[in-house]
Amino acid sequence: MIGKFPRHLTIALASLALAIVNGSLTAQQAPAAESLTVEHVVQERERNDALPHSLAWSPTGKALSFIRRAPSTAKAARGSLTSEIWNIDAMTGQQKILVSSAEITTALGGEPNRATYGDAEDLEAKRRQLQDYAWEPGGHALLLASGASLASFDFDAHSSRPLVSAKKNLSSAKISPDGRTVSFIRDHTLWLVDASTGAERAFTQQGAGDLLEGEPDWAYLHELGLHSAYWWSPDSSSIAWIETDDRAVDKYSLRSSDGEEQSIAYPKPGGTIPAIRLLVQPVSGGKPLQIDLGSDKNVYIPRVQWLPDGKSLAIERLDRRQKTLELLLADATTGASQVILTEKDAYWINLSDDLQFLRDSHRFLWSSERSGFRHLYLYNSSGRQLAQLTQGKWEVTSLVGVDEAAGVVYFTATEASPLERQLYRVNLDGSGFKRITQEKGTHETQFSPSGGVFLDTWSNRATPPRLDLLRPDGSKIASLNDNPVGGPPSLLSDQLSPVEFLTVKTHMGLDLDAWITKPPDFNPARQYPVILYAAGGPGEQIVRDAWGGDLSLWFSLMAQKGYIVFALDNRGSAGHGHFFEEPVHMRFSGAEMGDWRDGMRYLRSLPWIDKTRMGICGWGFGGFLALHGMLDRPLLFKAGFAGSPITDWHLYDAVFAERYLEDPLRNQDGWLASSPVDNAKYLNAPLLLALATLDEKVHLENSLVLLDELLDNGKYADILLFPDRRDLFEDRGARSIMFERITEFFTKNL
Repeated sequence: MIGKFPRHLTIALASLALAIVNGSLTAQQAPAAESLTVEHVVQERERNDALPHSLAWSPTGKALSFIRRAPSTAKAARGSLTSEIWNIDAMTGQQKILVSSAEITTALGGEPNRATYGDAEDLEAKRRQLQDYAWEPGGHALLLASGASLASFDFDAHSSRPLVSAKKNLSSAKISPDGRTVSFIRDHTLWLVDASTGAERAFTQQGAGDLLEGEPDWAYLHELGLHSAYWWSPDSSSIAWIETDDRAVDKYSLRSSDGEEQSIAYPKPGGTIPAIRLLVQPVSGGKPLQIDLGSDKNVYIPRVQWLPDGKSLAIERLDRRQKTLELLLADATTGASQVILTEKDAYWINLSDDLQFLRDSHRFLWSSERSGFRHLYLYNSSGRQLAQLTQGKWEVTSLVGVDEAAGVVYFTATEASPLERQLYRVNLDGSGFKRITQEKGTHETQFSPSGGVFLDTWSNRATPPRLDLLRPDGSKIASLNDNPVGGPPSLLSDQLSPVEFLTVKTHMGLDLDAWITKPPDFNPARQYPVILYAAGGPGEQIVRDAWGGDLSLWFSLMAQKGYIVFALDNRGSAGHGHFFEEPVHMRFSGAEMGDWRDGMRYLRSLPWIDKTRMGICGWGFGGFLALHGMLDRPLLFKAGFAGSPITDWHLYDAVFAERYLEDPLRNQDGWLASSPVDNAKYLNAPLLLALATLDEKVHLENSLVLLDELLDNGKYADILLFPDRRDLFEDRGARSIMFERITEFFTKNL
């Protein structure tokens, strides 16, 4: 996550008791009347939930719909449905409710008047809450989806019609382009239901726990970003889907506190990865056609899409070493395929979602990091480059859309600064490059199908996300932020501590982006303890001019308690080009900790830093770096917190770990050097670990391995255990306990 905070705090200092130890200000010193609390930090996700989400353009592009929190009543049960679907007119900005909470509840089979639920009833109520929705092609009805039911809602008549209701979970619901059929996944099988009669049938063969039909498995979903594994043809006549065979893949069991076990296919480094088939079958029936994916079966198929003409499929094939990415075109009637474009990288390939074919099905947009920075290119279907649309020492971060009538491509990029994301346009021939959004910070955009208007989600370090409807010239139509039903209290600018951006020069002469947060009553004549926030893993960028959520609020809270909080983007981080990432190739922690030592050297040069009281904290990859900071020699930190830390990359999944460390046998030294465990004997300062027992990514074994090594050396770490949670931030209770405990930990030990 990204650290983030607003302007200077103005806090009235009442009777302030100063405690001076060895001439330095103690961390316990704080303004007598703090305005930011752990409760504010915990509420941040609820404030975010109150914002419009699941935004979708109507088929004509004249309206934008979104889910908004509905008002709750005193009688509402904890499992009650509290969502409404709203609509905003793209021309006038006028907002109205499309589907009320009561209508959603009725459509999805809930019980709106129930005031109390037992545990089983509570679970069933949650399964029937609105999870997603989609516009039906005619633009007068919506498909509503929960975890247990599907319904069609005609918002002109304000009436609903049930399509599917089952006790078993369903997911990935879609409407065919012609609107006649609804598809979904149940029991690892792809099903179809007639939109007019409600008759349903299994479309694929029966799936099983280790054989998934049209459903991404754990690795494809979490590490390759494949959120759906089946695709309707543009004319609704056929469906292409991926069959994932995990029968030979290693399994990992997650055991809950009641003894129930769940097994997931979790490919380990050097082990078997999922076997993939790509199949196409007419909706009317017939034998599935297998698409030729080549002779090498030890590959990933992370992206698939139909060409606009519905005759061919575009397939991205990534070799297991993730150094070669090929674009294949496959004939949907014969299954024959050919490679039309190949990307090679000496280090690794970063995937994107930038492939987009134009309506003629003969030209497509493609992004590549071959120059060291991701840029956009135009190709034809023979694989010949027609134009390079963008270039420079900056990155295209997303392809937003194409207005083919105007010959214009819209995209976001770091051209203004690596700390920002701005919206740009360029013509299909590479001319006419122009910046559209102007407000400094981070912009995420979503264009309407007509291209005549777009949604801009903007934030900066001082401002939570703001959703505006804008014209292509950047002028404003309306804001979506105002929530008529309210939510948790808004944060005020004077509740937050300021953040300063800066650069830190390494001993090699490289400038690294960094930020620093000081106490609101900062006095350069005093000395302050420091908490370093480590993240810095591949794909992460923590030094951004963007809102950072609850973590950055906690940093602000610690600043109010008298701490300096500091972070930098070490080599290996995202946002600065592919060459900036590459020093972590073949070994984690070497380049990163070298940069952090340079960061500490910079901090130690400041007269208002207490050099004897420096702590470190991080989550995930940041937790991994925090452990290195606590265990690697020289020992630099007085206290450290590591949330869900990776301690041995052999225990992580193959897709991620092999991408950067390569084969665990050929690169044994790099894998061993990446682990902090062997240095456990050097621990000589307080260390707090936080673990979620059902975490599917960073398994419990990671911390157990470290704790065992610590015990062997007569040492130990404090443990903050979260049973039956898949994430340390999963629910309000977990977040509250976590932020309270780590606040107490640093207050006591630093």
